[in-house]
Amino acid sequence: MAAPALFDRIRTEARSTAERKVASILLEGYPTRALATVEVLAKQASVSAPTVLRFLAKIGFSRFADFQAAAIADVERQLGSPLNNIRAEASSEPPEHIYQRTLLMQADALQVAAGQAMPAEFDAIVDLLVSPRATIKLLGGRYSQNLAQRLATQLGQLRPSVAFTPLMLGFAYDALVDAGPQDVFVIFDYRRYQSELLTFAREVRRSGARICLFTDIWRSPIAEYADAVLTSPDASTSPFGSRVVATAQIEAIVAAVSQRCRDWSSDRLARIEELRKLGAAETPAKES
Repeated sequence: MAAPALFDRIRTEARSTAERKVASILLEGYPTRALATVEVLAKQASVSAPTVLRFLAKIGFSRFADFQAAAIADVERQLGSPLNNIRAEASSEPPEHIYQRTLLMQADALQVAAGQAMPAEFDAIVDLLVSPRATIKLLGGRYSQNLAQRLATQLGQLRPSVAFTPLMLGFAYDALVDAGPQDVFVIFDYRRYQSELLTFAREVRRSGARICLFTDIWRSPIAEYADAVLTSPDASTSPFGSRVVATAQIEAIVAAVSQRCRDWSSDRLARIEELRKLGAAETPAKES
């Protein structure tokens, strides 16, 4: 199904951090969130009500009521399209086996995430990660620090000054001691959100460092302090939220960083390979 025209305007016109926050909230819950009040949207996006209204004026709506009317009209056009009706009639029951149901559920989640994606928000994260002067520090919660570690491992092969900060007992606040404007903290936080991570993010913001947040569609409270946020649906057949979309987001980030830093990342990868060969050559062979 083609995206509604208003949906695309919201996605393409957001530029500043505040505009991207408003656009992300609208796109993640389109069209339902478009029918909320200005105050509710502002609270969800962690911006002021005037910021919401300025963004809507930028995309062509001088009154909030006009924006809501356009959103309703978009939905009515989509619901009434013959193609949409045919697809609804052709929908089949999900397969009985949990393996197939899980795979199809995650395929749907990836399609939803792609449809709601806002490239400007993604690009804002990549811009921070490719800055040659930045020190990149990654951390996550109990069930998401494995994602932080994966991204740290791969980024560390593409650029220098990348560090994974594990969530240790008592929490590693020492990572904040030297934090400053030169640092970019990449934080993964999904429900149940961890209070330690929120406290950590608040102190990161006070230090002047930047924050990139990966979270679910309900948005960790850390979003209030983040410079850019990527959300992902987490529906799952298991008792734990799915991280399939989050893993795909990591792969996209790594691909984008690799392309943007092609010259020096290629040299770095080549040097890493040389060191591996050197280490292999010096390792004595085991006796058979």
